[in-house]
Amino acid sequence: MDIYFDEEQLSVKYDEDIDNTLQWDDVTRVAAYKVYTYPGEVTFLVFDTLSGETIEASDEMSGWLELLGGLPNIFALPADWLDQVLDAEAGGEDVVLYRR
Repeated sequence: MDIYFDEEQLSVKYDEDIDNTLQWDDVTRVAAYKVYTYPGEVTFLVFDTLSGETIEASDEMSGWLELLGGLPNIFALPADWLDQVLDAEAGGEDVVLYRR
């Protein structure tokens, strides 16, 4: 599972046959959440679009750290957005980072 992005779009490759892509300009909401898994937690970023499409990326995917580093260049995120992601509680509410 891999995350690819540039200044125009995000692509998430879930396996060899499933590949989702969205344009950053179409994103209306960016949120984060965590789930309990064995042996710990998995963090997700959720990208919702104008057309109702949703793409999720997780910290278990290749390209996660690069995506975290690039998001502030794409969206006007709160200054403490990364702390909000890291501090999210597994099983808790989504943490909304951006809304248009």
